[in-house]
Amino acid sequence: MKLFKEWNVRKYYGPEIVKVMLEELVARKEKFEKFEKAKMYWSIFAMGCAALFLLFGSTALTRQQMSFNTNILSAMIGHPLILLLMLLLSVCFIQLRVFVKKAKKAEKEFDELREEIIDRSSELWEKDSEWKSREALYSYIKKEHNINLYHK
Repeated sequence: MKLFKEWNVRKYYGPEIVKVMLEELVARKEKFEKFEKAKMYWSIFAMGCAALFLLFGSTALTRQQMSFNTNILSAMIGHPLILLLMLLLSVCFIQLRVFVKKAKKAEKEFDELREEIIDRSSELWEKDSEWKSREALYSYIKKEHNINLYHK
């Protein structure tokens, strides 16, 4: 987790509200990245569970003598490993859905604050001399935290 290093950009802030807004922006970016990473891990885990489910499900069904009147669901539930994999797969999809929603919400909050900073930049840095410090601050934020404040 990268923290906002105040001593690197202290002279470029301008008003105190800029510091607060930038700290919150970096915190929201980290929160968004955390949820994106969790979403990726759960999706990989879900794909692995689905692959194991298909592998063991097909082998379990081919080992049994299946007739036309045999119910496939009851044959799959008869194997505890397949039942466990079905449970894991359902948990994976539920967790994946939860993290997709949280990632979308975090991205929306991050983008709203970023756009607010972009829109209010003329209010925050009013003088021409302050625009040079704004440029230095924006390039630092872009380089260190990969947050683009130049345009929406």
